[in-house]
Amino acid sequence: MDSGEVVLLVTVALLVVYVIGIGGATATAIRVSEGWRRRPVQVAGLGPRADGELVLQAPALPAVFRRVRVVGWVVFPFALSLAVFANRGYVWIAPLAVLVMVGLNAFYFTAMQRLGEPLTLARDGFRYGAKGKERSVRWIHVTDLVGARLGAFTGVRMSEAGEWQDPRLRPNVIFFRLNRALVHTPKTLLQRLRGFSYYDGAIRNVFGVPTEQLLQAMREWQRVAVDAESPPFRRPRPGESRSAP
Repeated sequence: MDSGEVVLLVTVALLVVYVIGIGGATATAIRVSEGWRRRPVQVAGLGPRADGELVLQAPALPAVFRRVRVVGWVVFPFALSLAVFANRGYVWIAPLAVLVMVGLNAFYFTAMQRLGEPLTLARDGFRYGAKGKERSVRWIHVTDLVGARLGAFTGVRMSEAGEWQDPRLRPNVIFFRLNRALVHTPKTLLQRLRGFSYYDGAIRNVFGVPTEQLLQAMREWQRVAVDAESPPFRRPRPGESRSAP
């Protein structure tokens, strides 16, 4: 076996690992999202409540497939580089690898649009993300909440009430902006590429409720929290309760 055949075998092995990792994650994401779509929606109300928190669950990949997906993305650049540049004697491997990767990546990013992370709305803020990796945001730090239609690589901000809106576009995420004088949030490369670097985070709505309804509920939670945190207009007089207006 010469060196060219060895390189070919290594390339094919890496392609197989990539297909198993990304293809397995894609197939699992489709299965999970379809099962989630058929479940009965049990959210009665989204508005502020005095008896605790509101938890909205979301479909997500099982932990084992998240790890397999990481392996697939790790071998992806090596498999592509070997297929395109290191197999000159096998002209069929490069177009085959590119075709498989382009098609599988398209299916992958489309399937991932249907997955999300749980959202917890509380009196002082909200938490977004899987358990152990949650991101906590306080309502008093939020300066803007808007709906948007977000695709794999592009996004369109939704219009506010009274403005014209393309009826073919339905919002599927909620963007939030924080007071950057109080909170520092670094921007990811994907945020900058999508053109939404003005905002500091996005919540993908896969909770089974309309995005407009969720956006209105979050604004109401924020209003209640800000009203509770508002400072008094004057100092209390001697003997006067601090809670008095």
